[in-house]
Amino acid sequence: MKDRVFLFDIDGTLTPAREKMVPEFEEWFYDFVQKHDVYLISGSDRNKTLEQISQKVYDACLGVYQCNGSEHWCKNRRIKSSNWEPSYELKHYLETVVSHSKYPVKTGRHIEKRTGMVNFSTIGRGATPKQRKEYYEWDKKINQRVGIATQITRKFKGINATIGGEISIDIYPAGADKSRVAIELKNHYKEILFYGDKLDFGGNDFSIATYINLAEVGKATQVTDWQHTWNLLKEFT
Repeated sequence: MKDRVFLFDIDGTLTPAREKMVPEFEEWFYDFVQKHDVYLISGSDRNKTLEQISQKVYDACLGVYQCNGSEHWCKNRRIKSSNWEPSYELKHYLETVVSHSKYPVKTGRHIEKRTGMVNFSTIGRGATPKQRKEYYEWDKKINQRVGIATQITRKFKGINATIGGEISIDIYPAGADKSRVAIELKNHYKEILFYGDKLDFGGNDFSIATYINLAEVGKATQVTDWQHTWNLLKEFT
């Protein structure tokens, strides 16, 4: 069993929200990956991750867990993949939520099927960076996403919903969350160090952070942005 593994969320942890890694940090992080065992875990799919993380960094990691762990990639090889599909009732309910949303801007692509999960947004994934920021600030005051996620979990047995990124909600079968990655890695490492920006209750990093801390298999650290992550990692170089 190895001593330590580093596990990172991507959006808001290694990159600005839905943007590329800052080049200076990317070069530093690539060097960091050469010296340590590193895995990445994202709620997004592989294509979206590669829009933010260079292929060089992606391939340098020991593995990347996409869609909250529903896909596991090692370089260009997909090791595992979930075949879960959302029910008609769930999709119809989400369409109803969009039509009744009080937020005035709707940009399309509200329901996005990903491997083993659904990503849902009332403003839609067609939102510009400016529109995303405006919705995010509005949602922090109104808590629209928290309310929707709570209702989904109550209404659909065996389904969980958590806050992801700035505008969306991740929806997936109960237990099919990021914690399963830590459960898998604990069999190979004495210590798991996880870094993410959504560790609070309702966030899509909450499950893995809770498992790591309660099971005492390592430490989960909440970061505010990629710069915070960088500063924390410097102690290991």
